[in-house]
Amino acid sequence: MAQAAEKLFPRDGTAPPPGLGRDSLIDAVRAVPLAGVIIMNMMTFSGLSYLTPEMRAEVLGTLDLIAWAFLRSTVDGKALAAFSFMFGVSFSMILARMGHEGGLPLRRLVQRLLSLFLIGLFNAVFLYWADILMTYAALGMILPFAARLPSWLLAGLAVLLILAGPLTLAVSGMDTAAPPARGHVDSIDGFASPSLLDVIRQNLQMLTSASDSADSTLLLRLFILSGLFLLGLAAGKSGLINGLAARRGLLLRLGAALTLAGLAMKLTMRLMDDPVGPWAMLNLQSSVMALGYLMLIAFLLSARGADGARRLLAPLGRMTLTGYLMSALLGQLVFYGWGFGLIGAVGTLAAIAVALAIYAALLVFAHLWFRRFRVGPWEWLWRSLARLEPRPIAADRTPPR
Repeated sequence: MAQAAEKLFPRDGTAPPPGLGRDSLIDAVRAVPLAGVIIMNMMTFSGLSYLTPEMRAEVLGTLDLIAWAFLRSTVDGKALAAFSFMFGVSFSMILARMGHEGGLPLRRLVQRLLSLFLIGLFNAVFLYWADILMTYAALGMILPFAARLPSWLLAGLAVLLILAGPLTLAVSGMDTAAPPARGHVDSIDGFASPSLLDVIRQNLQMLTSASDSADSTLLLRLFILSGLFLLGLAAGKSGLINGLAARRGLLLRLGAALTLAGLAMKLTMRLMDDPVGPWAMLNLQSSVMALGYLMLIAFLLSARGADGARRLLAPLGRMTLTGYLMSALLGQLVFYGWGFGLIGAVGTLAAIAVALAIYAALLVFAHLWFRRFRVGPWEWLWRSLARLEPRPIAADRTPPR
């Protein structure tokens, strides 16, 4: 077993031993970006993301427009970037666990990623066309190989990949990155249909056509998400992610600096009509702000008085795949025609309220679920598909450390 672990995690002086059990702080931190992802996804389910800025200015009131601008500046892109970094951290733990168990890690990892791709494909067709799981699965194929590199080299490659996206935009003269959904107003009518078949057809149409005018967005996503995956893997592999409570002062200072820097970059972008050339580097704002957010979240949740917050959030952090997929189903229930049919009928604040209600429901569900089961329902399906056999699901009574 030790030899298998050594192959996956060559010793570079900082790599932790294969991890067993769970870290409630990491689980709690992982649950927070999920809230941001759900909020932004509800902007799409509600129909708001399909409108052009001019359309939103006509149909939304002042408070809703302020809320929309706030989300675009502080949450949009940042939550997904933070979620991606934590995916890399989670992958380092998967690798450590597989190394501890022995066997054939590479084959099992490929099976696991292929299974994730299939789940993502199901999500894109039946639940939410703007699926991120297929991207995670495809980009995750590099992680088993990257995990063999020293942590410092892995982190360096991650930074280079993150920089490569904006640099490519700067030298290529491509248009400014824009949300893929913008301008697809006809999708609102498609998703408002009471027929599930119409919803599936509209998902497929968006899946195949939304990228037509979003090449720069997809390019940025490819490079930046790849870099964040690797950066999260390096953080987990090196052991940097462990012992966060002992680094609270550094987390606060660096987290505040990165958050303010990212916000300044975002505000600068909003003042410019078209940030091309060297100004395309401002597209780093989401990554910079996301890393700052994670540090500040870890700072707050690692405080001595934050035990209650960690206990509240950690169960959902253990089932973020389930939370991501269930939030899409609940979003359809609220907004699509086969459900309550509120698509195109609510403003930004109402959509945020729906997102927070869904997040609260998922928190309750996670607490109830883990009273009897050891993994979330979709996590169990993922593991079972990867092994091509049902995996144990009965509750693990080992308390988190």
